[in-house]
Amino acid sequence: MPLRTSDHFSPQTLLGHAYQDPDVCAELCGLFLLVAGEQLGRLGSAVAAGNVLATSHECHALKGSLLIAGAHAAVRMLEQIELEFNRKKLPCPRHEFQALQAEMEATMQDVGRFLADSKEPAAQT
Repeated sequence: MPLRTSDHFSPQTLLGHAYQDPDVCAELCGLFLLVAGEQLGRLGSAVAAGNVLATSHECHALKGSLLIAGAHAAVRMLEQIELEFNRKKLPCPRHEFQALQAEMEATMQDVGRFLADSKEPAAQT
């Protein structure tokens, strides 16, 4: 399994959570892409509704998925959003959520490329 570096997630972290098994890692990548996208959608709905409790819950859930992928930049963004909600009980500013969305899109693209690369047959020597 190729371990290309990424600014948005850690292939080494994903592989570690898969017990160094490339097949399990591929399954974990696919699951991450499915679940994280759904979680981001729910978070977006909670933010749009100004629902402090749901936003806090969805931030926590999405953070768990991102930690498995080693997506530390997105985790830091979520922690900031969560901190603001827990401290001030204010809705997430639109620009913060848009920045998170952009980081999540980049993360998911990188994970998708990593997954596609891992499915390519090894080069013949």
